[in-house]
Amino acid sequence: MSHNDIDTSDFYAFEQLLTDDERATLHAVRKFMNTEVAPVLLEHWSRATFPVEIVPGLRDLGIAGLPYRGHGCAGRRFLLDGMIAMELARTDCSIATFNGVHAGLAMGSIYLCGSDEQRDRFLPAMAGTTRSARSG
Repeated sequence: MSHNDIDTSDFYAFEQLLTDDERATLHAVRKFMNTEVAPVLLEHWSRATFPVEIVPGLRDLGIAGLPYRGHGCAGRRFLLDGMIAMELARTDCSIATFNGVHAGLAMGSIYLCGSDEQRDRFLPAMAGTTRSARSG
C-alpha cells in the first residue's frame, strides 16, 4: 500500500460506525465531491457564481432530507446525515451550507411544521424522489 492509497479523510475512523450500505452512500458523496465539485470550485469562486451544474448530481445522490421518514424521504440515520454534511464541508463549506439550508432548514421546516398535505406536496420533489413539473 503506497502513501497515495491511504484515505486520510476519516482520521478517527467514524466511518466504522456506519453500515456497509451507509458507507457506500458516504463514499458516493466523497467521489462526487472530488470529481464533480472540486474541479469547478475555483472558477466559480473567482466569478462569484454558484455551480448550478452540480445540482442534478446532488439530487441523484439522494441525500436531501435523508433522516426524514415518509413523504418521499429516505428515513436513514442521523449519523449518516451528519457524516455526509462533514464530507460536503470537507470539499467546500458553501456546498455543505447549500445542502443544509435545502435539506435541513427548508425540508425540515416542512417536515416538522407542515401539514400532511404540505409534506406530500413538497417533500418528494425536494428529496429528489420525484421530478417537479418545472424540472421535466
